[in-house]
Amino acid sequence: AVAGLGSMEGAVGSEGGVAAPLPESITECAVLVLSTPSTDLKASLTLRIAGAWRTGIITQIGEAKPSDTPGRPSHVTILHPSKMPKRGKGGSLPNRIAMVHSLVHIESVAIDLSWDIIARYHHENLPKEFYDDWVKVAADEAKHYTLLSKRLHELGSSYGALPAHDGLWESALETANSLQSRLCIEHMVHEARGIDVTPGTIARFRAGGDTKSAEMLDMILQDELTHVTAGMRWFRYLCERSDPPIDPVSKFHEMVRAHFKGGLKPPFNTAGRTAAGMTEEWYLPLVNAPVPKPKQQPTAGKTQ
Repeated sequence: AVAGLGSMEGAVGSEGGVAAPLPESITECAVLVLSTPSTDLKASLTLRIAGAWRTGIITQIGEAKPSDTPGRPSHVTILHPSKMPKRGKGGSLPNRIAMVHSLVHIESVAIDLSWDIIARYHHENLPKEFYDDWVKVAADEAKHYTLLSKRLHELGSSYGALPAHDGLWESALETANSLQSRLCIEHMVHEARGIDVTPGTIARFRAGGDTKSAEMLDMILQDELTHVTAGMRWFRYLCERSDPPIDPVSKFHEMVRAHFKGGLKPPFNTAGRTAAGMTEEWYLPLVNAPVPKPKQQPTAGKTQ
């Protein structure tokens, strides 16, 4: 169960204090969240849906199809990652605000990613446990967004006060046609990278005297370990279900080399990754892995 769920379940889609009815299937609920522009409403709606799924109010999977472009708030300026201003190390208040703002944005996109995996791949004939896992992940991301957004306000800012980038969603679009590659890139590369860098961010907050933000990230890190575990669980499931079965480690290497540019970069949080079930044979062979070059086309006038 997600902390604070009960207090937020009726917080969206209500008039006169009465919550609007939810869709009957979890994929329709996923599309509803994805189409909601307000990130605050995404979070509160996510928690309400998660409660309804957990308690058996919603039981159907359904067949709703998500858009490739989720609803996003118009007041947030999106830049190319290369155009993003450099963030400091967290010592000053402006630097700490920039770090928390970045985390708020990441968690808001993570809400969309969690619901997108639920709706986009319903045709894969997956068991109920798959949806249990990703509804819980979505609820975790909504909880993280809500906590960090509140913290950002306490620091004197708000989401949209600084620019953000869309790198996470761009990689989701690249993997939209394959559940295996989606699990690899979003949940076993990007989320595992979060496990690597979060302890350093916590240390910077502590060094800057921001114990409250540091403790918040400590809690979030524990949840993120379970998200990497969920990604690995369902990636292994798909590999084992293949006919013939596929070696999951080799398949992971193949997909990362195909869909993730530049290879994986140390240092790694070895203890954290191991706690999530990702031992070194999964990622060390991918350090600085070269990107496959496209096959050279024949030059005009020459024969092969």
